[in-house]
Amino acid sequence: MVATASSRLVFRADGNPRIGLGHVMRLLALADILGEQYQTVFVVQEPWPELLQLLRATCNEVVEAPPMPYEGEPAWLAQQVLQPTDVLVLDGYGFEYNYQQVLRPHVARLVYIDDLHTFPQAADLIINPAGGISAKDYELRQPGARVLSGPRYAPLRPAFQQAAQQATAEAPSAHTVLVCLGGADPTQQTQRITHMLLELEPIRQVHAVVGSAFAGWEALQNWANDQPRLLLHRNLGAAELCTLMQQCGTAVCSPSTISYEYCAAGGGLLFVQPVADNQHDIDLFLRSSGLALPFHAATNVLTSPEAGRLSEQMRLAQRRQFDGLAPQRLRQAFAALQLPARAFGLRQVTAADSDLLFSWSNDPTVRQFSFNPNPIGRAEHEAWFASRLGNPETVLLIAEDAATNSPQGLIRFALAGPDATLSYQIAAEHRGRGLSAPLLVAGTEAVQQLQPQVKRVLGHVQLRNEASLKSFRRAGFTELSEAEASHPESVTFAWVF
Repeated sequence: MVATASSRLVFRADGNPRIGLGHVMRLLALADILGEQYQTVFVVQEPWPELLQLLRATCNEVVEAPPMPYEGEPAWLAQQVLQPTDVLVLDGYGFEYNYQQVLRPHVARLVYIDDLHTFPQAADLIINPAGGISAKDYELRQPGARVLSGPRYAPLRPAFQQAAQQATAEAPSAHTVLVCLGGADPTQQTQRITHMLLELEPIRQVHAVVGSAFAGWEALQNWANDQPRLLLHRNLGAAELCTLMQQCGTAVCSPSTISYEYCAAGGGLLFVQPVADNQHDIDLFLRSSGLALPFHAATNVLTSPEAGRLSEQMRLAQRRQFDGLAPQRLRQAFAALQLPARAFGLRQVTAADSDLLFSWSNDPTVRQFSFNPNPIGRAEHEAWFASRLGNPETVLLIAEDAATNSPQGLIRFALAGPDATLSYQIAAEHRGRGLSAPLLVAGTEAVQQLQPQVKRVLGHVQLRNEASLKSFRRAGFTELSEAEASHPESVTFAWVF
């Protein structure tokens, strides 16, 4: 089955004071990112009122699942919730291979948000927010399954993605500190860590943040009344939390989404304190990439005259990793997920392809929608072909039928620094078969593999070329808001890596 334009995204996760809210918040961030393209449905067991209100504010529909063991849930989901065109997105440790395998035939596509990579996967797409993870770390049992990892694909709430794209403001003092160990802080470490920080003479202010699922609020309030340099915050919205983070040059966070949000908001000295086993990979990634230090180093660093310099150094490293473009990459990934399986392969053009490309270039439909509609002469073609073949600033790829090796189309790229501008053609006998969007995605992925310096692919499409406009949109390219001066009667599309 292949998902369609009318597909729903069905999210499945749970959250409570015992396990925290990380799974739910990741999926809600993803719902924010994809909500314009899909109807969103959230399935949850036993939500408390505050969480239910949050789910309803973000998703089109919330389904409260009856309490049951996870092993009994797939049959209920298949009968009561799921539709054949759905994309099912799972985030939680109870949704192991057997759970996925039972549900896989009942949906068009299956996505798993992971941070453990400890069991086989039946999913079509795995998203792991930790960096340094690849397909080789997984046992993938679904043909064509892909793994996307790292901050470039981490679903963060809009306020933080927007902050990551803004110009870097002046760094706040490293001696104003944020403490946030997740919304629930299930191991109740907020008071202990805050107390340690307040004992350090250079610290001017500590902001401790907990969520609605935090179980020790009254006790924390009572203790905080005697701490003049401490301000408590509870259940902040994304925009409020982002603003607060931008006022703190240092943060102590669990190595989870909250650490990523701090980096995206502007960053600074980041100390990580794991509060759950599943945080191992993000903890390792943050520390090994120079984005964070372990909390046990906080005393030495914050009392050092080098604290300000270290904060700015870490801040620059964080900004390089968190560019605010994760929503665009995720929209690309989910659009590509809905395309049919590719029945073609790509190969680089050789000298023997000259006649084929000459005939394709002079096809009346190709000329009609080219920016230069005039027929191409043989001498002109041969000069162009000779200048492009083997040119390091050009990539030419032919799509061939996987079964017969017959050529189906061409996609070519002109490289200029980190940008590559594409154009493509489908052979006349293969048009109308839905090849264009898969070719756009396959070619775009291939050019980045061949030329790793490419960070963005652009495509210019004439406004009257409705078929090509539809193909770029179906492939997941982002439509830029302004036409380029060199192509005023066209739409410019972009794909980012």
